Amino acid sequence: MLRDENIKAIQLAAERYNAKDVEGYLALYDRGVLHHGFGNTKRGVGGLREHFQQLLRGFPDRRIDSQDIFCDGEKVAHRYMFYGRHKGEYMGYAATNNFVVAPGVLLHLFDRGKCVEVRQMIDNARFLAAIGAIPKLPKSQAAIARESTAR
Repeated sequence: MLRDENIKAIQLAAERYNAKDVEGYLALYDRGVLHHGFGNTKRGVGGLREHFQQLLRGFPDRRIDSQDIFCDGEKVAHRYMFYGRHKGEYMGYAATNNFVVAPGVLLHLFDRGKCVEVRQMIDNARFLAAIGAIPKLPKSQAAIARESTAR
């Protein structure tokens, strides 16, 4: 697949993700896709479907905003920002109604026009703290200084 076609495929998948179109989103992936993310590995589109549906239950309003898409042949990097309110159970954690903002990166490997492997990296500490899975992170000294000068 050509560089521009790979980039367009990622852009379309992001649009389908935001539209909550599970099957449209999954059309990007090979049936045997290998997905690495959130501490485990899933094989096949069924694992991605399960992940997508779990996100929808936990964050019915969730969306991603694409920030960068880089491509080198069959390898595509997609940098995004995740947004969503935790309104349903997710990963065993009851809804908190907290609004989650977390940056992430997806690394895709294509073969014959389909993604055969994807690695998901997201700011797990920020994400998990927002849903109550781990204690809230202390503010950095820089954030405290910004807040005090804004007053």
